Amino acid sequence: MNPADLSLTRYARFAGLYGAVTHICRADGAFRFERAVERLQAEGYALLSKNRLEANAYAALKRPGGGLMHVWHTPCDGEVRITEAPNETPPAFAPAPCEGDGPSAFYAFENDHTLIDCGMCLLLQRPDHSFFVVDSGHYLQMNDNDRLYAFMRERTPAGRRVRIAGWLITHGHTDHVCKLMDFLRYNTGDVVIEGFYHNLLPPDYGEWDGNYEETQIARKLLKQLEAFPAPVFILHTGMRFYVRDLCFDVLSTHEDLHPEPIEDYNDSSAAVMVTAQGTRIFIPGDAAAAADRKLTARFDASLRCHVAQIAHHGHTGLSARCYEKLGADTVIFPVPRIQYEQDLPRHEANRRAAALAHHVFLTGDGTVSVPLPYDRKTVRQLPDETTEDFAKIERLWKYTYPPEYRHKIRQAFLEHGGDPDAIQLPVSEFGWIEPK
Repeated sequence: MNPADLSLTRYARFAGLYGAVTHICRADGAFRFERAVERLQAEGYALLSKNRLEANAYAALKRPGGGLMHVWHTPCDGEVRITEAPNETPPAFAPAPCEGDGPSAFYAFENDHTLIDCGMCLLLQRPDHSFFVVDSGHYLQMNDNDRLYAFMRERTPAGRRVRIAGWLITHGHTDHVCKLMDFLRYNTGDVVIEGFYHNLLPPDYGEWDGNYEETQIARKLLKQLEAFPAPVFILHTGMRFYVRDLCFDVLSTHEDLHPEPIEDYNDSSAAVMVTAQGTRIFIPGDAAAAADRKLTARFDASLRCHVAQIAHHGHTGLSARCYEKLGADTVIFPVPRIQYEQDLPRHEANRRAAALAHHVFLTGDGTVSVPLPYDRKTVRQLPDETTEDFAKIERLWKYTYPPEYRHKIRQAFLEHGGDPDAIQLPVSEFGWIEPK
């Protein structure tokens, strides 16, 4: 079907990864969406999935010769978007049983903030002892691929391989993907990875914030994913897919912003709502202002959740209005305390999210454990394992901290159960190994 056959007033196209092409069609009402789906079926396309998120409608259809066609209607934009994806494999559009004697939990992993104040890694564990992982960490979080492996190994019965049912990559920035790259190199000896999920921008899209390093990392990541023996599933806004019994609603991808250029690469983040045993967990990656405008215009009830990851570590990101719509009872900042306390006075959205929540956690204070189904009384923080090395961070990033602040954060680290001797990279508020 040629999208131009819909007699539309505006028509644009965007070439994405793996040969996918998105047609952006000006349309007034759901009629155009239904007509597009009907035309595709008449031409032999098989309807795989049809999903509605409030007034927004999505459909996935399989091409007769392979590949997919995605149709997405957003009334508030007055648009129908049709993505031709000849080289895509569909994810599961129906849940599968997931039984076992293991724990059911969501974890916000504590990245090692010895040298850098960002990084994000989230995990869900299911009763069959499998994991679903989101992002990973920065290359300066030297040991985090080993720490992540050890975390899953400790929660997997002896004699069984660590099983990762899926790995979601929200976007391609180094502090979200580099430890995945190291994990694939060094930690898969007794690990099974069943699939990867993403909708990354092509590496040649602009200059990725003008950053040569980010572009090269993205190229290497995509080559690794193509070489690894596991399928890659591309996400599209409106899609509802399943991994085991986990339900994922894709609320935003970079495709939503075309044909306008993406000025902030963080806006290419895939934002998802995960539902696990009745618990709703919002994961926006580093979604920023442009993605926020789409999310808040399109969705109301679809944004309600129990647990929310704060976008872009709380540096910048979503609006106070978005966090009001989320209404999360527990909010998680993937950031060390030193950066959280500097950002909080500057960002109304952070203050609003924290004010609305019963629990506010920082991953820099320790991995956050949320047993499922959600009960605020069972949420807890595991012992702190890492802390900032102020002198090293200052040399790398030119941050300057007054001595009183250094001491305050150091004391908070120790009070949370942190042990400087247990960290593989020595840390000190003074920049050297402290004498015994």
